[in-house]
Amino acid sequence: MTSTEPVGPARPEPLADLPLRGSGADLFALPADSAPALPAAGIGSPGAPLSTRSVAFAADLAGTSLAVTLAVIAARAAAGRSPALSGLAWAAAFGVVYSFVSVVLPLALFGRTVGMSLAGLSARPGPSGRRLTAAEAARRWAGTALSAAGLGLPLLWTIRDPLRPTPADRFSGRPLVRDAED
Repeated sequence: MTSTEPVGPARPEPLADLPLRGSGADLFALPADSAPALPAAGIGSPGAPLSTRSVAFAADLAGTSLAVTLAVIAARAAAGRSPALSGLAWAAAFGVVYSFVSVVLPLALFGRTVGMSLAGLSARPGPSGRRLTAAEAARRWAGTALSAAGLGLPLLWTIRDPLRPTPADRFSGRPLVRDAED
């Protein structure tokens, strides 16, 4: 018996949702408007609950905090002394820029950030697929940053009514939804 079929339960391929292999690699060769639509996960479902969004936010915040911490540690090792207060202000500015890039780029390329992938969330599919435009992704980041700067107070309206969009949803026009189960 020479079968090419795997024996046992089928295991999902790692990174199957990222367009890195096979026919999905063609997505980068096409303009965003002409790219084939990705699976319409969650089109009819309500927005993702705030608890799941919090997991995604915490994971993305942890990644940004790790990058800033490593930069400060590297600067301390290179200079041989702790950074001054003005150096910490530069580290904070680096954190904001790093956060912007680490959120906007994945949203525009894949329709989700690393934290959203871990939490099983993605942006509600639009007319051209799951990916957001760069402007939508930047507006989503700005809405999340405003909510974080307001210590989460803008989310009080979302807590009372789970179907109500968060500030990031309103700014980008694309709410987050849970990924469809296969």
